[in-house]
Parts: sequence; C-alpha cells; structure tokens
Amino acid sequence: MNTPFYSSILDAIEEGLVVVSPDGHIKQFNRRAKEMTGILQSFNKPHASGKLQKGDLVIIADNRLGFDDGELKSQDLKSIGIDASDLELGDAFVSVGLYNTPSVKGILKSWRNKAANDRLLFQVHFNDHLIEVVIDLLLKTIDIKVDGLSHKLRYALAIGHMVAFSPQKEGPKFYQARGYTIRHETVSEILAGGSFLAKGTAAESIDVVGKPISVFFDSKELLGRIEDCIALNSVFFENEYFEINKRPTLCTLKPLQGSNDVLIILFDVSNIESMITDLNHLIATMEKTNRTFETNGLSSDVIGYSHAMQRVRFLAKRAASSRSTVLITGESGTGKTYIASEIHALTFPDGNRPFVNVNCTAIPSNLFESELFGYLKGAFTGAEKTGKLGLFELAENGTLFLDEIGELPLEMQVKLLHVLQNKSFYKVGATQPTKVNVRVIAATNKDLQEEIQHKRFREDLYYRVNGFPIEMPPLRKRKTDLYSLIQGFLERLADDFDSPIKHLSGEALQMLIKYSWPGNIRELENTIELAYNMSDSLLIRPEDLNLPFDLEPSPSLKSHIQDAERAYILTVLDQVNHDKRKAMEILQLSKTVFYDKLKKLNIPL
Repeated sequence: MNTPFYSSILDAIEEGLVVVSPDGHIKQFNRRAKEMTGILQSFNKPHASGKLQKGDLVIIADNRLGFDDGELKSQDLKSIGIDASDLELGDAFVSVGLYNTPSVKGILKSWRNKAANDRLLFQVHFNDHLIEVVIDLLLKTIDIKVDGLSHKLRYALAIGHMVAFSPQKEGPKFYQARGYTIRHETVSEILAGGSFLAKGTAAESIDVVGKPISVFFDSKELLGRIEDCIALNSVFFENEYFEINKRPTLCTLKPLQGSNDVLIILFDVSNIESMITDLNHLIATMEKTNRTFETNGLSSDVIGYSHAMQRVRFLAKRAASSRSTVLITGESGTGKTYIASEIHALTFPDGNRPFVNVNCTAIPSNLFESELFGYLKGAFTGAEKTGKLGLFELAENGTLFLDEIGELPLEMQVKLLHVLQNKSFYKVGATQPTKVNVRVIAATNKDLQEEIQHKRFREDLYYRVNGFPIEMPPLRKRKTDLYSLIQGFLERLADDFDSPIKHLSGEALQMLIKYSWPGNIRELENTIELAYNMSDSLLIRPEDLNLPFDLEPSPSLKSHIQDAERAYILTVLDQVNHDKRKAMEILQLSKTVFYDKLKKLNIPL
C-alpha cells in the first residue's frame, strides 16, 4: 500500500520507518527516516546549489576537529587564508576568512582544554562584518551570528558548522555542513571546491522508493544484518546501536507481518535530549493548569518512557488493584525492588502501611524460619527471652517483598506455600497458628521453570507466587530510556552534593548508548556517580567514564555465513580441479552469480 493517505500516516510517526523488499529495495521511507538519514533537511534560511567562489566570506565553527566534519584537517583552512599548523585532532576552533583570496589573512581562535570553559565565545570585526560565535558544549549548539543574524546548529556528537556569504548576496550562500548520505556536504569537501545542494526548495526532497537501501545507509554492519534477515528470515533484533550516516541511532529490525518485507525502525539518539526537554515542558505546563500527566502513578524520570516500560507501568497499576501474589522477574539491577515499592505505594495510597523488604540471599539457611515467622520465648537455646516478631508479622496489613525468592531453601518453600494458601503460619516453638494479612510480592533473577526442572524450586509454589507476573526488561533492550535515567541520576547527584547540575557531552552519551549494560540500571547509576565525581567541569566527557571498551566485538552472523560459503566453494573447486564450469553446475549458480561470489568472497579467479 502506497497511497498518499497511507504515506501521510507514516510521516506523522515520530520514529523513522523503512520497509525493504526481499531484493533489498526500498518500498516505504517515511519523512522522519528521511530527516534522520539526511535525505530531507528543513531550513528556515534556504539557499541555492553551488560552490564557494573567490572572495566569499566563510565562517567555520567546530567543536571537535576531525570528527563528523568530513575529517577536516588543519591544512584545509589554507583556502581561507589561515595557517592552522598548531591545531590538533579534537581541538575546538572558530575560523573566519575569504575563500581563495591570498591577499587577505584569515583569523583563527582555538581551544584545546575545553574543560576549562564549557561555553566557548568568539567575537571579531572582519571585512566590515561583526561576527560572533558561541560553541555551547552543555546545550550542544553552535551559533554563528553575522551582523546580528543567527545561524544556529544543534549537534549530538561533534560537528563542523559552516556559514558562507557571497559579496553580492545578503542571505547565506551556504548554511550548515553535515555530510550525511546523498548530500555528501562536508566542510572539507566544500573548502576543496566541492559543490553543495540547494536547501529549503523542492530540490531538498530526493526520491528513494525503488532504490537499493545501500544507497542511503552507510552502516555496513547494519546493511549486513538486513541482508541476513532477508536471506534467513531471522536475525531480528531490537534497539541495537548503529551509526547511520554519522548519526547515533537505535535500530529495530523485524519482519513485516503478512509479507516477505522487512521493517526497519529507527530512533534518533541525538534527538533524545530535545524530546525529554519538550516532554518535561509539557508536564510543567499541565501542572500549572492543575492537570495531571498520566504516568499510571510511576515516576517516568526513574523508569523511562520506552514501550517496554510503558507495559511495566500498565501492569504495575493493574497489580496494585489486585490481591494476587506478584512475581517480578528480570536480570539483576533492572529495578525489581523499585517496581515492588511502587506497587505497594499504589496499593496503599494512604502511605501508612509497612513495606518490608527481605533479601533472601542475605539470610543464612538455618535462620530463615525464625526470621520470617519469628519465635516464642525459650523456643531454642540462645533465643531472646521476650521472643521475636517475624518479618511476616512486621508486614501485617502491608506488603512483604521477597527479593530473590529463588534462593529460598526447599524446606522453607514448603512453609511459604502454607502461608500463601492458608494466610497463617507457626512461629518457632508455637503449637497454634498465627493469622496474617499480608500482600506478598516476590522477585527473582533466575528462571524458576528451569529451577523446577533441576528440583531446586517447588512447582506448586511457583504457580502460587506467579499469580500476577511482571517481567522487567534489561537496559540493553530499552536504550531509549537511557537519557531520562541519566538525567534523573544527575539531578539527584546535584541535590546530594549541593552543586550545579552537570551534563553529558555528545561523545559521552554515545559511549553510554553503545555499552551493553550487563549490570543494568544499578551499573548505570554507579557509572554516572563516578563520572560526576571525576569530571572537573559541568560537562561529563568520555574520559570521565569508566567503561570496559577494550573488548573487540564478536564477529557478526554474516561473517560466519560468508566464511562457511567461501570454504564450501573452495572445496567444490578443489574437487573439480578448479573447472569453473563444473563448479557452477554443482553449486547450481549462473555464471554471473558465480563470478560475483568469487569476487565478493575474495576467491582467486
């Protein structure tokens, strides 16, 4: 389906959507995906296509030399009359000059230790123009003002921002430089005489339907995964990190139901910060008008906005209105305790009911019974003379949270089952049962069904505690929540330390998104706290993070398939003494496909 109405619906979706046919050609490409891949760019200062000409005024502001600027080198600035031999990779700088006009010397201002100042300012009068530049490393913006007229560019990681004016024209001759896909506009190439396309006109829209996806995506890894998905009808994934055309992106790949097509969902990581800012502004506005923002009672700043956590939020609210025993599953550090406490708060909104948190791994096996159920005075040698209340009694009329219930000894599992079934228990040394009114929430990072198979967990207890299951997704599967989680941690740290709030650089955010987070939210919180303490400015940079990025990524499935294919073809060639005609017959390949494979797999012709 490719009607204007259908396309308008796709264009209204905030995420990038691309539909690819089995032959690798594009069938749908919504507006958001075009914006993210650089096919479509919206500008409030349009300009025609062209090239820089002698005498054009050129201003360049770069927050990191050599990153996302077409690998700009210091010698490239000679074209605007600047000797930049002292510039080093990673420096921030502003340069002003006239293009290919040797008689006029340009002006250069650079910063090497950006940590000393997170807002880099530059002002100069040049060629009868007042030029002001602000590189804001906290807000991630570069603003070039010429005679008071602002030309601002928002960036995610790093950028080389260029504005050019011809002597005969008032408006900009060229504005911005990204170098994404089809445009191939980089500072380096334009300074070398390369042409640039028009912006803000019909020329900005490039037809993509029917063309190979490889024309518009420069990520070889992602293209390989798409090929595998189409060929094998598998290898699907969700929210994995890729840099697509220099843009940090979370990508989901899945089959399109009812067809052989593949659906690619793109989430622009560079847009997370502005999305959260807009959402926070919406919440504040609604609060001012005495309305409430619907979060189902759970703090979005803590658990995030992703689809996965929206599901958890929905289930938590439903669990609060139920009296069934709740079982929260998920890896360590995913926030199971937090969700349990939120369910308790929603169940008992008066705030006067006890919430007793029991870590089953912290209680010695021989003390479980006395800790959970308590004991009477004189029940055993060494018992307190007055006896002791158990954790169940302490949680009376409230919630008992049994964290890591999979660690309960088998003999205690029997007694816990009795409590859940009969709402009563026997204290150690007692002959009469004690009635109890307690809501039980359990959590585990183990696969309890696997534990049942190995006779380590009772099947009857499993079905009793699994009355209302909630699965906490790992952080690596909901990376769209990273920014909101990080922002919440940074705000809390600022309050704890009574200091101004710190911010992440784009490069630091990129590292955090790339990381797989085996320790989940707990590891993220510890990482952010350490980085907060390590940073000597208001900006947290990559060098402030302590992440294990020394491991090489494992080979992709595509590389394994190619290795196996190459080995098989070489075996067939050996069997037929390298008679290529016979090899084609055995492999059932046409001549064209056969020779293409030899070339692709680096097999000597």
